[in-house]
Amino acid sequence: MDAMRIDGSERDLASFAAGVLRSAAPIEAPTPFERRVRWDLRGNTGLISAFTLRSGISVAAVRCRWEQAAAMVIDHAPMVLEFVLSRGPVMRVRSSDGDDHLLGGGTFHVGQVKRPMRLVCEWDESARGQDQDNICLTIDGRRLRELLGAKVLPAPIERVVAHTGAYPRAAQAMSPPLYRLLDEIIGCDARGLSRQLYLEAKGLELMAAMVDLLEEGERAASPLLSQHDIARLERARHILLARMVDPPTLPELARHAGLNEVKLKEGFRVLFGAPVFTYLRHHRLDEAQRLLRQRACNVTEVSQRVGYENPSKFAAAFRKRFGVSPSTVG
Repeated sequence: MDAMRIDGSERDLASFAAGVLRSAAPIEAPTPFERRVRWDLRGNTGLISAFTLRSGISVAAVRCRWEQAAAMVIDHAPMVLEFVLSRGPVMRVRSSDGDDHLLGGGTFHVGQVKRPMRLVCEWDESARGQDQDNICLTIDGRRLRELLGAKVLPAPIERVVAHTGAYPRAAQAMSPPLYRLLDEIIGCDARGLSRQLYLEAKGLELMAAMVDLLEEGERAASPLLSQHDIARLERARHILLARMVDPPTLPELARHAGLNEVKLKEGFRVLFGAPVFTYLRHHRLDEAQRLLRQRACNVTEVSQRVGYENPSKFAAAFRKRFGVSPSTVG
């Protein structure tokens, strides 16, 4: 496979389309500050949205789904600091200097490419049918100090900057605020000027949350959650959302995820910031709000599509979450 080239702090979408997708996928421009490219190759689908904020932060938000094993080759140029969130199936990343690490499974890392290198990203059959969400924020270290109002960067970030290796990183598990912000950025459906304002605010909030997490010096999930636990909790979340209309029971969900019920309930609350069925309810209502804004269905149809048999109960839950009646949305 040909390589995708990345120069500086932003993804080169045209290069991605030509080199990795091997197609002249059109570059969309939904706003003056944002560019997108979509693909659908033999069932492997995805969307990359890249935008630069006035704060000096560049953001690339990616959602993809793999229906078969796949690989991507990236020629990576030296760059400023990058902060990466990655949720979903695990992706193995091998670099030309012999480094080997994993992304996905609810991980967060800050790193810096110090010299040109080639990265090979691989997904195996275990990723089939699952969404992988990634957000990459890049920013110059001096600009980050200005935003923080500090003379020096936080110690974990400063160690990355000072390290002489080709691609130093500091990595840990994502926290509940990072999961929330990942959803809010990737799922943003604001348009026009409000979209830019919304993403400006969320980009800064995400940067602040990542800096706070690094400064705390603790694993985001919990010392009680291993990477093995996190991967299985991610599997549980995927199963739960895939069966949104007809959700499994807790014992069934625990069995499919390879966890006991206690670990499922405790781990889900720690990792995703809410109990299992509270998380599902919030997801249902968020999806309903999205559908109503798109005017894709009427209120009754939307309630059924997100798993509510009783439209009155749906309307009451919607008002409780959003403070307005579903009939007023869109």
